[in-house]
Amino acid sequence: MKKQTLLTVLLAAVYVVANAQTSVIRPDKYTLLTMPYNQRQLTLYKGQVQANAGYKFSVMARQFSSAGDLEVLRNMGIASVYHYYFAEMKYGVAPFLEVGAMTNFMKRGVRSQTVTYVSADETVKVNNLTEEKGMGDLLLTATLRLPVEFRIADISAGAGLLIPSAKHEPEKPTHTVSNVLSESSYTVNYQYHNTIGNGVPVYLFSANAKITLSGFTLATSFLMKDPVREGENFRWNQNLTANRTFDYSTSTYKFLPDRSFEIGTALHFQATGWLNAFMNLGYMNSGGGWTEYWGKRYRNPDRWMISLEPGLEIQVSPAVTIYQKAGFPLSGKNTYAPFYMYITASFNTFAFYR
Repeated sequence: MKKQTLLTVLLAAVYVVANAQTSVIRPDKYTLLTMPYNQRQLTLYKGQVQANAGYKFSVMARQFSSAGDLEVLRNMGIASVYHYYFAEMKYGVAPFLEVGAMTNFMKRGVRSQTVTYVSADETVKVNNLTEEKGMGDLLLTATLRLPVEFRIADISAGAGLLIPSAKHEPEKPTHTVSNVLSESSYTVNYQYHNTIGNGVPVYLFSANAKITLSGFTLATSFLMKDPVREGENFRWNQNLTANRTFDYSTSTYKFLPDRSFEIGTALHFQATGWLNAFMNLGYMNSGGGWTEYWGKRYRNPDRWMISLEPGLEIQVSPAVTIYQKAGFPLSGKNTYAPFYMYITASFNTFAFYR
């Protein structure tokens, strides 16, 4: 009798537990895809696939000097426009683990003011154009968050590696001589072609946190990039010949990229389920690297900048979200002070979710 009673209790307990487990309703795919920012965890959900593509346009009209003064590049005869494109894939391996891969393409041209050199023997005008163009290195990342359900606060930490997959050696210059009025009067056009690869592996470390109170969310972010080792590259040397053409040669040098930090603090407001507005205050700092000239190592200038970034997150459908952001430099040192616009389209789905 006692055995039968015990067996009945055990069967009843199993039945209750089984029913309790099946009664826990897992959010459906639509609910997860339309989760607003103030209710969304910092990493992707398990099984979620995200594909991002973005474009950044920037006008390099000003810069911060070594003294921190804001200088107008137009007054110095310098003009520059910056185009940046990126593509990224992310996947939610678990509710608390996300992996991703990203690459980019960048194009920027810097044109300097025409300078005229006059001597007793000749008059020479010099134009300088430096172009940076090419694919960026491949970035692989992994991000972990607290393995608990997000309700009010969330914390994540990540690591990554920039693999030197992109070309970092400069292309051969295409200098020309034009407007030859005489043997002693002509124009020299210097045109350099640089690439954007780092040339060495670079570690990435990141941390993010957010706390939500009703429709408002306070978020902070941290990102550090640190080169694994020093690298080697070469420079093009040119020599103007008597027949107004150029001979080229190369010389190698060593370098160490700067270590950089980026810190951001943003206030988000979830206006509706499909609209999130935010204001971010960002700080960037880089330094510690060096570049070799004529066999001697020279420290790269330390750079920093504080900028204000208003933005919007607009969900146009369960699968598609648009992110828009603008940047306004406030203060800095030894760096460009560009105004920029950033737009990103994000496609989300669940590959194995039924």
